Amino acid sequence: KALDYIDRCIKITEPDSLRRVDYTLKKGDILILSYEISSDKNYLKTAISDYESLLAKMPSNSGVTTVLNNLAYLLAENDERLPEALEYAKRALDARPNNPVILDTYAYVLLKNGKTRQAEEFLAAAVQHFEQERILIPAELYEHKGMIKEQLGAKGEALAAFKNALEAGGDKLSPRARQRIEDAIKRVSP
Repeated sequence: KALDYIDRCIKITEPDSLRRVDYTLKKGDILILSYEISSDKNYLKTAISDYESLLAKMPSNSGVTTVLNNLAYLLAENDERLPEALEYAKRALDARPNNPVILDTYAYVLLKNGKTRQAEEFLAAAVQHFEQERILIPAELYEHKGMIKEQLGAKGEALAAFKNALEAGGDKLSPRARQRIEDAIKRVSP
C-alpha cells in the first residue's frame, strides 16, 4: 500500500520539482525496507533503478549528493556493481567532504571494494565529525568500524565496535541487522 501511495504522490508532482525528488527518495526507503523484509530482489532492483533515474534527471541539482550517497550505499550493502558504487560515493564525498554520513558511506564502499586501510582512514574522519558536531554515532557506523577492524585482524577492536553497534541501534535495529551484528560478535569473540 505504501508503494501505491508514494507512486500516486510522485505522479501528481511536477517532473522537475524538489518534491518529486523527495517522494522518490522516500519510495527508495520503502523499497529497501520491503527488500529487507521479503528478500525479494525486485524491490532492490526497483530502488536502484529509481535512484539512477533521479541521477540522470538532476546531475547538478542540490539533492544529487543524497541520491549519490544512497545509491552508493545501496549497491555496496548488496554487493552490487561495487566499482560503480565507489564512483557514486566519491562524487558524493567530493560534493560534501565534511559530511560524516557521506564519509561513513565512502569508507563502507571502500571496504566493500577491498580498500580496507583507506576505509579505516575515512571512517575515523567520520567518527571525528560526528563527535565534533556532537551527533550520536549511528549503529551502522559502528558496524562498519567492526567490519574494518575485523578485516585488519584487530578482533578486540572489532568486538568493541560490534557491541557499540548493538547498543547504538537498540530496539531500532531490524531483526536482520541485529542478527548480522550478533553473528559478527560471535565470529570475533575469543
